[in-house]
Amino acid sequence: MKRVLSIICIVSLIISCAVATTKPNISAIYRISALKNQLQPLPVKSQPSAKEPLPREVQTLFQQLYTIDSTLALEVGKLPEFQGKVDERQIRALTRFTELIANATTEEKANLALLLKEGRPTFRRYCTPLQAIFWLLEEDECLLGTNLLQYPLKDILVYAWDFTDQDRWGSYKIVTERLNSPELINYYERCNFIYVSHGECRGYAKIIFKSKKGCCSDFTAFSEYCLRKAGYEAMAIQVESPTYHSYHVVCEYEENGKKYIMDNSCRSCGSGKGITEKKEYTKKLPQIGFGYM
Repeated sequence: MKRVLSIICIVSLIISCAVATTKPNISAIYRISALKNQLQPLPVKSQPSAKEPLPREVQTLFQQLYTIDSTLALEVGKLPEFQGKVDERQIRALTRFTELIANATTEEKANLALLLKEGRPTFRRYCTPLQAIFWLLEEDECLLGTNLLQYPLKDILVYAWDFTDQDRWGSYKIVTERLNSPELINYYERCNFIYVSHGECRGYAKIIFKSKKGCCSDFTAFSEYCLRKAGYEAMAIQVESPTYHSYHVVCEYEENGKKYIMDNSCRSCGSGKGITEKKEYTKKLPQIGFGYM
């Protein structure tokens, strides 16, 4: 039995490790001649994605933002909205954001610093909460008012993420790159996926993304894929079933030296919030194996 479990574990790890991690976008600031001498040189093979220069107004705004906070300006430049052609909506958002930063209170700066830590900067293409803020600022009237920087992550997502917008939420590749932290994945799954029990349940991330429904293995496959793509160590494990039938599959991942379980197919398991520290989760549902059903 131990030999079988070991083989299952190894196979699961091989499959998981096959997921290619993302890497950060090159900041649009590298397309601004006036700032190039102040920036760290890019690797020879790395070049900004857009060949055309940024509009003069955008260059001026980025220079202003860079003067206020150079690190923040570089992060803003990594957003997909500034990787290609920039339109009036992005210019409006960048103008408003620069004004917000110029007048931000100590508390707002501290909250923004927390948002910027979401995910792993060495792997994520960009800071997703920062993109959500820009989406709100693109609108004619910001739904969260003038104190946008004071809100926690969940409030920003509630107002910024409209899942009916297929231009933003229809692409598997784009969405899985956007879900680059445990909290972001957890929020997305709880808003979009419904648990259904069916006969053969092998765990397909793309299928549950398209159908928005699936079994515990499907939920876990999606979580594992997004986490590994974002640079986290994650794997599928088997625990005792909450309904006493066969077993239950959940996603285990590690962050800051602690192991956690992400389980949104069983809303009553663990903390009931989707993410639970593993030692707490397995008190009621002990681990009994590795991999998928």
